[in-house]
Amino acid sequence: MQKKQKSELVLEFCVELSRRMIVSGANLERVQLAAERICHAYGLTDVSLFLLSNNISLSAMDSEGQFAARQCTIPPAGIHLERLKKLNRLSYTVVSEKPEPERLYRLLNEASRVKDYPDWAVLLAQIGALSCLCLIFGGGTSEILSVMLVTGVLHYVMILMAKPGLDRVVTNAATMWLATVAAILVMQTGISANAPVILITVSMLVIPGIPLVNSVRNLLCGNEMNGILQLAKVLIETLSLAMGIYLALWMFGLKAGMSHAVVTTLSDPILLVIVSFIASASFGVVFRIPVHDLWRAGLGGALTRVALLLLAPRFPERLVYVSAAALIAALYAELLATLRKDPSTYFVYPSIVPLIPGDLFYYSLVGIYLGDAQMAASNAKNCLLTLLGMSIGFVLSSIIAHYIRKMRHFKLVKHKKNGGTSSWHWYI
Repeated sequence: MQKKQKSELVLEFCVELSRRMIVSGANLERVQLAAERICHAYGLTDVSLFLLSNNISLSAMDSEGQFAARQCTIPPAGIHLERLKKLNRLSYTVVSEKPEPERLYRLLNEASRVKDYPDWAVLLAQIGALSCLCLIFGGGTSEILSVMLVTGVLHYVMILMAKPGLDRVVTNAATMWLATVAAILVMQTGISANAPVILITVSMLVIPGIPLVNSVRNLLCGNEMNGILQLAKVLIETLSLAMGIYLALWMFGLKAGMSHAVVTTLSDPILLVIVSFIASASFGVVFRIPVHDLWRAGLGGALTRVALLLLAPRFPERLVYVSAAALIAALYAELLATLRKDPSTYFVYPSIVPLIPGDLFYYSLVGIYLGDAQMAASNAKNCLLTLLGMSIGFVLSSIIAHYIRKMRHFKLVKHKKNGGTSSWHWYI
């Protein structure tokens, strides 16, 4: 009976650890690996983990053949990479040290307590990141100042809408409606004639780029059920963003000035790399990466930008150069994760900021609004190719990292046969 109680404590810990990791932004593969390793460390067998983005169900058998099971629902996830890092390290500690099951919940609560940035620091980071993106998207001084103002307003509007626990679909539509109205007013008052740049930039605050990439990644990695559910959720949230933009454009009856294509006018490659570094480091604050690791977050964004600058001219197919750039960003994250025993997500999210296709998403919607089928189709196609390329890069990185980890558990030994010839064999 006592052993059964201990197995139940282990399962309760695994379920709660999984829940908190997912809420903090972990990918499902990492969570599944952590839970299974902990169960096996405590001698549990027949481990069965059913993991969705909104539900966890875990069962296992102890040494006496007694089964235990636990399950829970998962609230809407955010991104808090410092908490995720500590929870991930706790999973390694539990596997290696196997503390008494009665202590597990206390250790979990201790790992969940992290220092957070004050709200003003997050706001400044959002303003800094979006100002850099505005510059990359072709904005000038007036556009950057407008983005700073609109970002400040949206920051506090999103906080107010989050307090009553409004559905993400509602908050997305309201946020994008407000952002579109602000961009139109800026254009009509003469502050800036380039409203699309302002709107494209501020939309990066709410576009579910990372969840969308994760959903495609799950589909490619064999987690079809998770991928389908995540993809459906992201598509609904994306449609709500489109609805907010469409409603604002319909209210103002505005077509002129919103349809012209905006391309990157920042042509200096060195400045592009510097701005990408600052943008990714700033998003590191938004993702709650501690100060001492922000330079690593910025370095990932700069490395991704360098990859794009080098690869795009040589491989004009978008799917090819985006996949290669995403692979480089993911391998950078995997390398740091392996050296520091951190989740790769901790370094991937800020590194892929230069790849998120906010401009393509925007012009796909505008093309639909204007009835321009060619504009909508071409931008939607490039947007999908970008997301698919990012997912392919991540999958390739995961495969490479997986086999490297497996190779570390083997030794290459030279075996000499009786005839004098020798051969190499892998031994565990």
